[in-house]
Amino acid sequence: MRATLTRLCATLALSLPLAAQAFVVGPTTPGKWGSPVMGTGATVTYSFVADGVSCADEFVGCANTSFATLFSGLPGWLTQVQNAFSAWSAVADITFVQVADSGLAFNAAGAGADIRLGAHTMDGVFGTLAHGYYPPANGSSAAGDIHFDSAEAWKIGFGGAGFDIFQVLAHEIGHAIGLDHTGVAGSLMNPFYTEAFAGLQADDIAGAQFIYGRAVTHNVPEPSPALLLALGLCVAGLSRTRAARKP
Repeated sequence: MRATLTRLCATLALSLPLAAQAFVVGPTTPGKWGSPVMGTGATVTYSFVADGVSCADEFVGCANTSFATLFSGLPGWLTQVQNAFSAWSAVADITFVQVADSGLAFNAAGAGADIRLGAHTMDGVFGTLAHGYYPPANGSSAAGDIHFDSAEAWKIGFGGAGFDIFQVLAHEIGHAIGLDHTGVAGSLMNPFYTEAFAGLQADDIAGAQFIYGRAVTHNVPEPSPALLLALGLCVAGLSRTRAARKP
């Protein structure tokens, strides 16, 4: 099952009736990575697909355009990708790990990473910006894969022409980890591109935590008084040493 992020002009989008509903879980089963039990964490791998890798399983003659090629004029694009993954792992118990891509065709059996990132032409400008495939079970290896439309103009940040890499990718990662579109206005998982806000909103966070649980925080134990004393003596000793070496 494929989900798309479609761009319409703001006036038209606002005129459409949007139901005030909560987050929507995607249609696949189990519909998440890791344990099939909702509310449990997962580790998810992702990779960057190279230029020319076949995506003919989507349509005849389809060939991948790599993110490196698509965003070649945008220094800092890799940071935007990493930030998009981090936005989800910051709120839910899901860990993303980058791995080398297998080089196999889209949806080929055993194609490697859970989420494979690439691009190809779709429907021209101002239509579908990108699409993301829901988690397993979903094809042979299509589950989680995200494709950008290589015909669109891409940018970093808001304002001016084009579409922000972070905003679009963060939306598609939402699909890749198990969320469908929501009718809640002002949510990242609403189907219409917007620059009214950046990143995850309350409804998106609630959905991610429903599927994977809250992000795990590692509490650092407070040092004992004895350790603090020892550290204090060490620092004092260093200070005296530096003072003794002054001319």
